Amino acid sequence: MANKLKQIITPVEVSAVMNFDATDMHWQYQSGASSMAAKQAEGVAGLWNLLSKQRLALLADEVGMGKTYQAMGIMLLLWEAKPDARILVMAPNRTLCDNWEKEFGTFTQKHYRAANNAFTSAEGKEKYAPQIQGRLADLAAAVEKKAHHFYLTTIHSLSGLVPQSEKEDALNAAEAYGASYRQQIKQALGKGGFDLIIIDEAHYFRNRSGSQRAAAAQAFFGDAQDRLGSNVLLLTGTPNHSSPRNIYDIFSYFSDLPKRYAVDDVSALMNDFAIRRLRKMQGREGSHSKYEYRHERASVSNFTDRLDAELFFALYQKQLVVQLDKEKKSGGGRRMLYGYLEGFESTGSTASERDNGGDEEEQIHNDFNQAPDSSLLNRLTRQFNDIYHRFPDHPKYDALVDACVTSDPFEQLQPLHSRKHLVFVRRIPSVREITQRINARYDEMMAKRLMDVWHLPADAREKWRESGWSREIFVDLLSGKSSGEPDLEEHMQEDSAADEPEADNELKLSSKIAELFVTKKTGLRSTDCANVSLRFRRPESLFSLFLEPALDGTTGTYRYHYRKESGERQRDSYGDAARDARWLQTPLAAGIEYTKALPTAWGLMFNELPQPAKEQLIKWLDQPNGMAIIENFANYLRTGYLFASPVMIELYCWFTEFRRKPQKSEVQQRYEHFVEWVTPKLKRSLMQRYFVAAIETFETLCVKIVGQKLDSNQYSWREFTSLNSPGWYASGQSHNRERLIRGFNSPFFPNVLVATSVLQEGVNLHLQCHQVHHYGIAWTPGDNEQRNGRVDRLFGRINTMLKVQGEAEMIINYPYLEGSFDQDQLASFIRHKHSVEEKLDSCEPQDFDSAIDLQEDTQDWQRWLRQPCKEKDKEDPYPARFDQQ
Repeated sequence: MANKLKQIITPVEVSAVMNFDATDMHWQYQSGASSMAAKQAEGVAGLWNLLSKQRLALLADEVGMGKTYQAMGIMLLLWEAKPDARILVMAPNRTLCDNWEKEFGTFTQKHYRAANNAFTSAEGKEKYAPQIQGRLADLAAAVEKKAHHFYLTTIHSLSGLVPQSEKEDALNAAEAYGASYRQQIKQALGKGGFDLIIIDEAHYFRNRSGSQRAAAAQAFFGDAQDRLGSNVLLLTGTPNHSSPRNIYDIFSYFSDLPKRYAVDDVSALMNDFAIRRLRKMQGREGSHSKYEYRHERASVSNFTDRLDAELFFALYQKQLVVQLDKEKKSGGGRRMLYGYLEGFESTGSTASERDNGGDEEEQIHNDFNQAPDSSLLNRLTRQFNDIYHRFPDHPKYDALVDACVTSDPFEQLQPLHSRKHLVFVRRIPSVREITQRINARYDEMMAKRLMDVWHLPADAREKWRESGWSREIFVDLLSGKSSGEPDLEEHMQEDSAADEPEADNELKLSSKIAELFVTKKTGLRSTDCANVSLRFRRPESLFSLFLEPALDGTTGTYRYHYRKESGERQRDSYGDAARDARWLQTPLAAGIEYTKALPTAWGLMFNELPQPAKEQLIKWLDQPNGMAIIENFANYLRTGYLFASPVMIELYCWFTEFRRKPQKSEVQQRYEHFVEWVTPKLKRSLMQRYFVAAIETFETLCVKIVGQKLDSNQYSWREFTSLNSPGWYASGQSHNRERLIRGFNSPFFPNVLVATSVLQEGVNLHLQCHQVHHYGIAWTPGDNEQRNGRVDRLFGRINTMLKVQGEAEMIINYPYLEGSFDQDQLASFIRHKHSVEEKLDSCEPQDFDSAIDLQEDTQDWQRWLRQPCKEKDKEDPYPARFDQQ
């Protein structure tokens, strides 16, 4: 790599430029250190040396070891050597591009060491700001402007280049378009093209033929005479994803050097071009490999007490055998691939549920709307519905829901993070059905709280349940029972904008109980639940003060409020006055003194917090911008309380009970009475538990996941207002996945995230979750490892448990249908996965056939499920080298 630096650099030199330990501003690399910061500095040095030598390098560290940060280290070194260098990053989809943008901001602000930071100055932010372009045409046009130096696009941009009119010769057309965009970019950049190309999740290029993407990619990246870039850095945690020749095929897109090697000579290719280290999580007592805490389980479901369902599936399997036999005799010979049959995930789609996402070509293979048995399954489902007037239950659904909802959310038995579950499926219908059932299970428990607080008789409860927790029935049942203040509620409703969820938060899938707390645009706009919610969030209600932070961030109380003219009436404003009191020594307007200083829930709970939580709040306060951090955290906490957690139900029940008591006529007296009445309840409340959990992970969530500065006190956390349901889904047809990623990484909703392959790679879902369910089994062991890697990552929940408790357990669950082909395919997958996992770790040659061997003996298959075991330390297969060429 032509540059001003030495051809060979060392981790010591890297650590002089960047700090990989954000908790220690004085960190420096020490030879022989085993910390992740040391590994990352070694990785940057090793990659730089590989690129300097042969212009191609692969970083194949195990999933969850910070490959993105190491790649950014290379970028900063290159820009130090050549400030005008142009860099292109390709990631699978827009979600991952957004993640790169956030991580780049964090890395340049927190990890780059420079007296004058070229990347955070006004000029540097403009020059090096990531430019995300979703299409190759847009990328080429942006490069032609020559205004920026850091471009991001998606791997999917290589797909879909061919218009419908040219589909007859699609592969040649894709190749032509790829070449055209390469030429356009090279003409703008000059002979060398991009100074550096980084391919994130490079295993997407493990196939050299057979698709428009492969044809377009070969032409776009160019050949030896006309490469798109001068240097290429590849990133993947599963380089030998499914075949020994995967690595050779990936390399051959970007360089002719691999042609000197045999296609299956994995060892030589990795030794000469790659770095591969195994992840070790630091715990309270030493470090831990993944096999020390991973616990695989197979949860069985069957037809006990489900005669009609058993008959349905018996008929389905019988007709499936007939169908497959016909295909075999006719020469079709369709192979049965893992997870390929729809009948073992769902009982057929009852609505049009095509996946229109189109932003991951892998879904063509991985997320099926239609399978060989789809028409058979839909026909039988319609016949079943004609007879029973309902759809057949799938036994696996209930088993999965039981595993994901193990206790009442209002009980104190489990830590909040134990309610987080990540579920992977292969079928679009499954993702929706599971979401609906998860929310229905939560609704039963949340509805019970509401029915109990109103002392509804059994017949009323049953009426409401049979209505599907109808909004209208709930209002009817409460008719005459509410004892609120009509005038106050009326003017709050008049002023309030509708806050119903976004369009994709579909009513038929979402929580019906959560909907009661939403103000609607049309129809029955409000309920008693929504009115109480307004009381605790509208600044003109004194009860909104209850969810404000303490005046001083610890236990401070408030002494005044505002009174403002509004038309012909005067209205009090409490929330605005509280905000001003935190920021100003004197109020913006004439303040009206309270007769007695008023506390908030925050202040009442502060002294009851665990010591680490108190220390964290004080640590924030001690910073120069401390109150801005407190304000940002308070906005996050309040939004989570009111919109994305069962805390709102807890608060509603408290307020409903309180309203039954004799009420004071003056609002301040009522607030004081409420505070006095509720204070004893706070100590063991959900509100306090969420307070503690939110403090624990706020910094990482805010800075690393959301991409906001810790002191962004104007940030509203609006994305949490649409996370009303305990369960939600992400597939190619769901929009705004970013809010789901943020919510799942918080202690707030969603507790259960159901996903297709769109969240299988490159996404961080690890801050709270340590439980993964493979409802639909993965295509290959490499895919399986990518899924697990969403939560099995450094600095997440598992890592925290190891540090605090000295031990952890990552639950990996495989639901299956007993006595069926579903059991056979899972047994085969588990056995073969076990046999190749260690080869995947060490990048040894291995072949995994996605076709199921129907003749295989699968007896005693559960012994191949991984159980936690202490193993001898393994050497890194291909460590970083920085002391020689």
